[in-house]
Amino acid sequence: MTFDRLIAKAIERKIADVQLTLTTEEQHPSYYNQALIEFYQQRNFRPVWTKKSLSQLIRNIESLESDGLNPQDYSLSHLKTALPIVEMRNKDAIPLRVNDELQATGNYLAAIFHLRYGKVNHETQEAQSQFDLLLLTEVFGEHLTTAVEKIQLDELFQKARPNNFYYQQWAEGLHLYKQHAIAGGWPSLANDSTLKPCMFDPQVAVLRNRLRITGEYTDPLPEETLNGALNSLNACLAIYPASSSSASSSAASSSSENVSSVSSAESQSSSSPSSSSSDEFFDPRLVDAVKQFQSNHYLEIDGNVGSATKAVLNISAQERIDQIRVNLDRARSLLRQLPADLVLVDLAGFKITYYKATKPIWESRVQVGMTYRATPLFQSEIHYLTLNPTWTVPPTILRKDVLPKIRKDIEFLTANNIHVFNSEGTELDPAVINWNAPGNITLRQDAGNDAALGKAVIRFPNHLSIYLHDTPYQRLFKRSQRAFSSGCIRVERILELVELLLNETPGFNKIEVDSIIQTGKTRNISLAKRIPLMLAYWTIEFKDDKLRFKPDIYLRDKIALKALNQN
Repeated sequence: MTFDRLIAKAIERKIADVQLTLTTEEQHPSYYNQALIEFYQQRNFRPVWTKKSLSQLIRNIESLESDGLNPQDYSLSHLKTALPIVEMRNKDAIPLRVNDELQATGNYLAAIFHLRYGKVNHETQEAQSQFDLLLLTEVFGEHLTTAVEKIQLDELFQKARPNNFYYQQWAEGLHLYKQHAIAGGWPSLANDSTLKPCMFDPQVAVLRNRLRITGEYTDPLPEETLNGALNSLNACLAIYPASSSSASSSAASSSSENVSSVSSAESQSSSSPSSSSSDEFFDPRLVDAVKQFQSNHYLEIDGNVGSATKAVLNISAQERIDQIRVNLDRARSLLRQLPADLVLVDLAGFKITYYKATKPIWESRVQVGMTYRATPLFQSEIHYLTLNPTWTVPPTILRKDVLPKIRKDIEFLTANNIHVFNSEGTELDPAVINWNAPGNITLRQDAGNDAALGKAVIRFPNHLSIYLHDTPYQRLFKRSQRAFSSGCIRVERILELVELLLNETPGFNKIEVDSIIQTGKTRNISLAKRIPLMLAYWTIEFKDDKLRFKPDIYLRDKIALKALNQN
């Protein structure tokens, strides 16, 4: 028997052991899976790795760090030790060669799978280690094997990555924040009183340095410095007359001394900005930087640095790195699936975007589920919409919200145009119902301007009865964070979206839609063409050439990070 045949027989025996291990509760390496078994079955258990191909695999596994994946999760250290062994041709080396062969292949397949589909299943929030080879071969075909044989792994790894602008920008953001971490990150602010415009405070200098590091604050040019310092106090007090009396008093009593200090400090070219007392003055330039930071982090944009803004300022560089890593993995699992026409709801970003031919043609603000009634993540297709919708109160809202109000005041039903029906659809008199034990009843609200669903509902199949709808709570759209609903998605300016969705449905234009709404009668309209819909969750975005961080409203990042870090 030739040596190559001996190796193949040894691999066949080892693969049989792998199959047996997967059918038991026995612990096994994460790269043991059906894909590994199928890979060798399809090539009659012949070995595939050489020193050249293994070297290229090692280099590509090292490159996974730029994707937010940990190269050590793919046996990087062990694969480096396998290099001298991979081409040994003596019988004593066969057990080592077989072990290294399978370890290289298992981690190779896992790396490609994770680049293509994500390491984490972001619906279940669990790591993906078990998968079939078909999920890879239907994308890469024979190239999955020939890339190893022909030393073309660079090309295959690049093909596995999302070819998406946002993914590339997020990866660049990961590199930037790693550089921040290497440089020591940024200082934390003391968790005490609010910093406001016009204040003099040592913590203002810390704030200025913090925003200087991440780019929201830039120092004035030398020729601007002296004049700006001399004029900024009066300008600040003129612009922000509503600053607290204590802040204004502090600024006024300190103005002479500090402006003098500013002039002196700025006239010395050797002085650094952080050593100057001017850094302790909350001037308009710094206010603008704070507002930019607040905008970039979905905070209320008021220029004040209170507890909410401080909490976000004090998030470390490493925590931001982990946040970017989690979202890069979400991108791997989601972004490549986007159809050309799509209604995309960005839950953490509180917005909805309608894409036609991959281009955004409409965007609006949304309100999503409260933290304890989180809007779920899923994909569906918009089938139809309802104008002047009635509202059937969902069981959870009935039990937790509506029944307590009825027990307190039965007139709640009349005031909100709500009718009561039994299981057969017969309307009941609310006065004869025992509201402490109402039995199997249904509550339905009439259509109307003040109705819970407003003027329109956009519907799509899902088992949780989630839909997009209008709302009478329009004022809440002005808030920067908008997790206010009971799970469904409230859409600002929803009639604009309705008209766009009906563009390909004959007989319905803006005039017809307005006419139906004016009647006040409920009308269902089926779309001639179903539109894909995705409810997605990612807590970073790239906008205006800047990486922005969203609040993790449903605390999904922490769970996803644990799965992402699983070896």
